[in-house]
Amino acid sequence: MIQRISLLLPLLALLAACNSTPTPQDTDPLQQASAISVTLPGFVTTPDTTLHWHSELLWIDDPEGRYERRAVVLQQALQKELERKGYRFVDSDEQANYDVLAVAMLGELKNQEDVESFFRLYPSLAKPAKGYGRGTVLVAIAPAGTSDIVWRGALEVYTDPGKMPLAQREQRLQWAAKKLLGSIPTLPCATGSVAATDRDC
Repeated sequence: MIQRISLLLPLLALLAACNSTPTPQDTDPLQQASAISVTLPGFVTTPDTTLHWHSELLWIDDPEGRYERRAVVLQQALQKELERKGYRFVDSDEQANYDVLAVAMLGELKNQEDVESFFRLYPSLAKPAKGYGRGTVLVAIAPAGTSDIVWRGALEVYTDPGKMPLAQREQRLQWAAKKLLGSIPTLPCATGSVAATDRDC
C-alpha cells in the first residue's frame, strides 16, 4: 500500500503543477466570464425559426441614459450572434415564432432582486479583480405573445468601461454575446431561407 502511494505522489505533483499554472487568458480579467443558461423542452427550432424583439434592450439603473449607445450596440451584438446561428429577426407586423427580451446592468445581479427572481439564474465570477467592476447581461426567449420562457441565459463579466477604447469595447460586447448565447443551437440551412450573410449556406 505504501509503495502504491509513493508511486502516485509524483503523478499528483505533476497534476497539481499543471492545474496551478494559469494560461495568459486565465490571468486577464477581461477574458473571464461566468455564463449559465436553461433550455426547456418547449424551445423547438426549425431552419425557418423567426425571432422578434419584445422591446429594446433594457439597461438597469441608467436614469440619465449614459449607457444608451452601449445598450444599442449590445442588442445589435446579440441579434448578430443569433442571426449567425441561422435565426431571422422579423418586424412587429410579421408573426415571429419567439419573442426575445434582454436586460443589462453594471454591478452584480444579486443587487437587483426583481431581475434575479425573474430570470432565476445566478452567474458568478470566482473572485473580485482589483480595478475592475462587474457587468451582467440576461436574455429570455418565449413563444411569441406569451410569457412562457423556454430559454434563458445570464452572463457575468468583469468590466473596465473607463479605460477601454470604443472599438475594443464594441468587440468585447460581441464576445459577450457569443459567450451568453453559446447553448442556443445553430440551425441547419433551409432551402430558400434568408440566411445570415456570414453563414455558409
